[in-house]
Amino acid sequence: MPVPDIFRIKICGLSDFENAVAVSHSGADAIGLNFFSQSKRCVDLDTAVKIANTVRGEVQIIGLFVNAAPSEIEQTHQQVGFNWIQLHGDESVEFAQAVHQSTGVPILAASRGSLIRWATLPDDFHPQALLMDAAVPGSFGGTGHLSNWDLAATWRTMPHLKHLVLAGGLTPENVSEAIRAVQPSAVDVAGGVEVSGQPGVKDLTKVEAFVTAARKAFAELPKE
Repeated sequence: MPVPDIFRIKICGLSDFENAVAVSHSGADAIGLNFFSQSKRCVDLDTAVKIANTVRGEVQIIGLFVNAAPSEIEQTHQQVGFNWIQLHGDESVEFAQAVHQSTGVPILAASRGSLIRWATLPDDFHPQALLMDAAVPGSFGGTGHLSNWDLAATWRTMPHLKHLVLAGGLTPENVSEAIRAVQPSAVDVAGGVEVSGQPGVKDLTKVEAFVTAARKAFAELPKE
């Protein structure tokens, strides 16, 4: 399976069908479906399949897993059909490689508060993209805390890292500053565009403001 072009703007943690379809029409490039059962944004499989079958071709579909068994990831992919598989737990490089080989799907490997784990990698496998999230003890993400932008900005000095997706506490108000500071390949938001008190349901006005601000900031980055 060819590696898809890296997306620019990902809206993650969608769990409501109609809301997910509306978000997919907002100008975002990708949506994230969270299959971590302990997450307040976990989506049930039937809804995920319905969302994917409806928006496929409009946005890239990312399946998020946290320390899941390889068989669970493979079976979920077979039913939903992902463009990327996001490993957001404590998965090893070897685990990521095995999932990539068994599914043929590119890997988005999450790192919380550090790039060290993915900075030195074996020559035979590098995740297709790295996601930088905030480090919060006892949490696997989605906390609303800001990630370390200064640290994230060092990703370009690491030759094995092809793409960086910046996550952690992003909002319509700060995403432009984050993009200028880090110059990531893409940005990822969940709680920063949600309806208050409704995890997994996005406020479309906030989503559209986030997309507009992010696109403008990306367009203003120096050309490589």
